[in-house]
Amino acid sequence: MERNLRFLPVHQILASSLVWLPVFVLFTRARFDLDGALLLASLYYFFVVALEVPSGWMSDRLGRVITLRIAALCWIGAQAFFAIGGDSFGLIMLGQLFLAGGFASLSGTDVTFHYDTLEELALESEYVQRQARLSSIGYGATALSAVVGGSLGLIDVRWAFAVACVVAVAQFGVTLLLSEPSGGLHAEPFVQQLRLCLGYLRERYLGWIFFYGVIMVTLAHVAFTLMQPWLTEVLGNNSTDIGATPLLSGLLFAAVSLFGAAAARSSAPLSERFGVVLTLIGMAAVSALIVTAMALSTHVAVLGVVVFRSAQGAVAPVLISAAVAERTERHHRATLLSMNSLAGRLGYGLVLLWVSAGAVDDAQRVLGLFSLVAWILVAVLVATAALAIGTLRVDGEHR
Repeated sequence: MERNLRFLPVHQILASSLVWLPVFVLFTRARFDLDGALLLASLYYFFVVALEVPSGWMSDRLGRVITLRIAALCWIGAQAFFAIGGDSFGLIMLGQLFLAGGFASLSGTDVTFHYDTLEELALESEYVQRQARLSSIGYGATALSAVVGGSLGLIDVRWAFAVACVVAVAQFGVTLLLSEPSGGLHAEPFVQQLRLCLGYLRERYLGWIFFYGVIMVTLAHVAFTLMQPWLTEVLGNNSTDIGATPLLSGLLFAAVSLFGAAAARSSAPLSERFGVVLTLIGMAAVSALIVTAMALSTHVAVLGVVVFRSAQGAVAPVLISAAVAERTERHHRATLLSMNSLAGRLGYGLVLLWVSAGAVDDAQRVLGLFSLVAWILVAVLVATAALAIGTLRVDGEHR
């Protein structure tokens, strides 16, 4: 188990090295226009929905390590399809399927593998601090890989996919060095497992955490999805002449990720000072403010606001996974987290499908719709959190 703790940071670095991230939407928009790019994005989320819970159940039933290996193999396939796909919508769609398979397999499994390892070493009380450090390391890796991917995009965006494929091969190699915690997993048959996991949501606080996780997916992605088209307009370029947009995209994602690295380490102090609920709502409001700023202006000064985009994505998952791990059985954790991710991605996929159906090649108009959706979701979080906090106070708890 000590070896797992040594190799987990390496795995985190490789799994977070998203070299393709700064160029992907530029790549799809140039070939299929904005409506096609949004449609491919929505398909990705629906693919994740289809694969999320089965992969979480597999993690609880067959093991964490084998699921992490499958994630890496899926990413190898995804980047290969992106690199050779060219103008073929079908091949890029297959790449999205494999990309979704990788994220679905990783989702919930990486954090539960970490918690299970610490639990076996009787170190589970250190989980929030240790997971925050791992998350911070991951954001640092994303920052560096974003610069690399953006620089490669100046030459040819396909080079970013080729390098990402090599990184995924290395990620698979590291998973071969990980060992399954020996505590044993005893997940029930699939349908029974789902029923038991849903039963946890009867606890009002955990139910609200689950609800927050659903909404978080949309709030964390409304600015991200159109970041690259928005940057193209900031530079005065267009979808066919992107100019230096890949490099600026890489540098911006690097800055966003470096802020995320710092934000992740603040997870524990923020939750201790303000409570988990208020911290999570604050992170949601930051995400809504960012997409609103992008919708209102393409002035370069807005980049100073966009840098905060990683705040919610860095802080919230650490607090959510800790809340779930503390209140569930080991063999239910990955399934419940996968169900949470599934519901969130389904919701955001529907938002993307709705927007893409009537979209013209106008990033600002779409960002305006995203801004409206974001503030509605923040309002719903505030209203429901009040009920959850009230219940906790009745029970003598404070969060």
